[in-house]
Amino acid sequence: MTKGNLTRDEAIEQIGEAAITEVENTDCNYTGRVLPDGDSRVEFSSSVLCKDQDGNRVVLSAYYYQEQDDLDGLEELDSLHWIIEGYEIA
Repeated sequence: MTKGNLTRDEAIEQIGEAAITEVENTDCNYTGRVLPDGDSRVEFSSSVLCKDQDGNRVVLSAYYYQEQDDLDGLEELDSLHWIIEGYEIA
């Protein structure tokens, strides 16, 4: 099961577009989480601190997934196509 249960529009509705833009421009890192059910993809995420509509401090995370085969032997991750699969607010 992947993380990031919110779409971009849903996340914007909850915390605003500025935080979304910030997390989209923040470098992502390997999470080290093993995906269940034989999912061979590798999880990456980026996170920023922000405030929700009620003024509460929250963490906004964006989740990316790459195929393990695409990562094997790769020295530069910049050559991969990075697409955010979902957002999460905690």
